[in-house]
Amino acid sequence: MKSVKHKIPVINGSNFRDKYFYPADTHIDSGRFEIHRREDEAYRCQPLITANRLDFYMVVLVTGGEGIKTFGTKEYYIRKGMLCFIPPGMVTNWESVVDEHEGYIMTFDEHILPNLHAYPFFQVDGCPVITLNEAQQQYFYHYFQEIEQEYIAGQPHQLELIKALLTVVFIKTQQLYTVTEPMGGSNAAIRLTAAFTALIDKDFEQKLSTYAGLLNVTQNHLNDTVKAVTGKTPGTHLHERMIKEAVQLLIHTQLTIAEICYRLNFSDQSYFVRFFKKYTGLTPGQYRANSKR
Repeated sequence: MKSVKHKIPVINGSNFRDKYFYPADTHIDSGRFEIHRREDEAYRCQPLITANRLDFYMVVLVTGGEGIKTFGTKEYYIRKGMLCFIPPGMVTNWESVVDEHEGYIMTFDEHILPNLHAYPFFQVDGCPVITLNEAQQQYFYHYFQEIEQEYIAGQPHQLELIKALLTVVFIKTQQLYTVTEPMGGSNAAIRLTAAFTALIDKDFEQKLSTYAGLLNVTQNHLNDTVKAVTGKTPGTHLHERMIKEAVQLLIHTQLTIAEICYRLNFSDQSYFVRFFKKYTGLTPGQYRANSKR
């Protein structure tokens, strides 16, 4: 009798690079351990990754970008401030919602540390996504930076130091595991939120009622759904997208503050300055000056 082929492909160290990232002249072999920044041009994630299984472990710290990730039978809306864990054999897929993503991605085999399968976030029936508050994000980001520095340095005993830092990350995550759960939401709610985010990423100058109409839902339903899934109202998402655009114009153009204010449809420059400072802690002028240092 002929053996039945797996309907869901298994991704290993040799084909991981081609399946997960845009083509680039960078070799990747997810053997014993690797860590890379998600914003690195050579490790930009594909916008759509169909169902697959890994034959190694993966941990992702999300500091920017949004998308829909399926872990086994559970679907999550992935965004800034999330820590994701994928054990070998778990069926996953990915659908990006925005173009830019930031954070870290780590891959390693089962031999790097003993009893990895015992951690609840690496278990098939466990919760693979941990939502972090701002202080926790900074805490984990620091450790990922430390791991990255050791990985790049490649000094003697490098792997032992990485193992020690990984152990801290996993123990701290286990402490948070029982008290931190990601925002809830049905698959339909997650899909609606993703569609809304994709719309404002391309065009953030419309009214909420316009987006609701494009998505064939009422404005109240859109508001309730997006807030339930992300913890933020659609209006907050719009404001954050406007700030992102303002920052890009401040850094990459010679436009005056007044011209940027006009481009973003603010009728009052003083209000724009207050609005910008509310989200960044700096005035537009201060932000531009700091970016040139």
